[in-house]
Amino acid sequence: MIALDRRAAARATVVALVVALGVSTAQVGVAAVATSGQQPMAVADTVPRQATAPAWSEAPSRTVQLSRQRMALPFGGGSVDELTVRAMGNESHVAIKLSWTDPTNDTSIAAPRSYADAAAVMLRTGSQPPITMGAAGTPVDIWYWRASWEYGPRDGTADWTGDMYAYPHPNETTKPGAAAGNPLSKREYDRLAQNYYAKGYGSLSHAPAQNVRADATRTADGWEVVFVRERSTDGQYDASLNGEQVYLAFAVWNGSADEVNGQKSITLQFSTLDPSSGELAAAGGGSGGGGGASGGGGATAASTGGDAATSGDAPFISEQFRDGLLAVLVATVVAWAFAYRSIRRDG
Repeated sequence: MIALDRRAAARATVVALVVALGVSTAQVGVAAVATSGQQPMAVADTVPRQATAPAWSEAPSRTVQLSRQRMALPFGGGSVDELTVRAMGNESHVAIKLSWTDPTNDTSIAAPRSYADAAAVMLRTGSQPPITMGAAGTPVDIWYWRASWEYGPRDGTADWTGDMYAYPHPNETTKPGAAAGNPLSKREYDRLAQNYYAKGYGSLSHAPAQNVRADATRTADGWEVVFVRERSTDGQYDASLNGEQVYLAFAVWNGSADEVNGQKSITLQFSTLDPSSGELAAAGGGSGGGGGASGGGGATAASTGGDAATSGDAPFISEQFRDGLLAVLVATVVAWAFAYRSIRRDG
């Protein structure tokens, strides 16, 4: 039996406690959700499909804070620090408009290390999901827009998108993504948005039902992007927009800052949308010409108020506590073993 070096063990314990404290503090920072203001969703006869539609001026705005993505590799993002959110709805459709400042206009992926600006909305109806793109038992619905899909054709870069190298071989060989039908390898996108499902980081999948539309406008200092979807859909994990409370989170990518995939600016705070009353608030603890989905008409703001927390939060909190405790224990044991071995060897 190997004798325990008490001196090395004591010093290793101090190191392990420091690591445990650091891991715990980081988890508290990720889990903490600040409550900041409320914004009602405008209720309209017409839900505008275009970002430039005048009706958006009647929708109250709410600003949410964005942070660097630090929860899963690859870490990154953080070049965009805030996002303005507006929402409008009628009997058949709901639209969400995102606006943010981005001085660089990144619409082409024509060369290596060229990335396009992008934005996404994560949704889940009912219980609050983990902020980490859902989990195995709590899948989320994700609406995604990329500037190259919409502005590549306008800017004349679409013909080069994906054609970075001129090989004397058929496209089936040099473009396996397109040959396999990968939805991200298409040249053109009619709806200019994609609908995805996720059950945690690294599990993003293309939803069979592509029922989300997007429209974007490049402003003098950034982007305005509108997502539109019917309230009722038949997608397996599509967020229902008919009655139950919907949890929302947001993400933005800045192409010129080399932000792609997990490297993005994200909200660590959920917003909640009540599709019935039109209320959009911070979660407690957690056709052309701007034409819409139906006939014309003005917009009126729905009332605000109410508690954003739901009874569905309890299972999430339990899972989060369990997973957090496990992470602290593993980090503590590994830190102790590594420190003990290093201290004993050096001593």
